[in-house]
Amino acid sequence: MLVHDLLLLIRQHLTRRIRSGEITERGLARKTGLSQSHLHNVLKGARGMTPEVADKILRHMRVSILDLLVDESGELVVRKGPGSEIRSQLDSRTASKYVSKT
Repeated sequence: MLVHDLLLLIRQHLTRRIRSGEITERGLARKTGLSQSHLHNVLKGARGMTPEVADKILRHMRVSILDLLVDESGELVVRKGPGSEIRSQLDSRTASKYVSKT
């Protein structure tokens, strides 16, 4: 998995949470100190997401990178290039240690 893939996962995760009504772009922008237009452009892919912006957003949303890599069943999904992935089952103790409860 490349950093580009990880940033795409962050965008997808945030877009899902915004669409579900859990948070608004405006609210997230305000709480992270970003302008709404900048956040909107980052989420749409029109602007790049810096590691600092990604950290601010993830910290506010209480999401870890591992949360983005573990599916609903607790299976770790690591993508290795386009269209390929490796899945590894995490035991419940390991999963609960690393996966944030949101």
